[in-house]
Order: sequence, then structure tokens, then C-alpha cells
Amino acid sequence: MFDWFWNGWYGDTTSGGGSGSTSSVPEMDAASGTLAIAVVLAALVLAWEIKRRRARS
Repeated sequence: MFDWFWNGWYGDTTSGGGSGSTSSVPEMDAASGTLAIAVVLAALVLAWEIKRRRARS
């Protein structure tokens, strides 16, 4: 059903009966994950605070 998507984005790697090609992806350790979550939460808190201040004034 989604062959058009996989073939277009991933170069038809879903078929072929185990072609043996693999792709490497960067690993994320616990410290980096925690830092990423902290950045996202800080951005959400900042956006909430800006929205709150605009509503009060």
C-alpha cells in the first residue's frame, strides 16, 4: 500500500529478499536524551510564559 512512499524515500530497500545493506544511525546516550528533553521542556515553558504575559496585559 505504501510502496510509493518507501520506494521514493528509501530507494526500494523494502523488497529484494534481504539485500544485506544496512544504514548507520547515530546513537543517543542517556545524557544526550535527558538534555534533549530538557531543551524541549524549557521551550514549552518559555512559550507558555510568553502566552501568559500577553494575556495579562
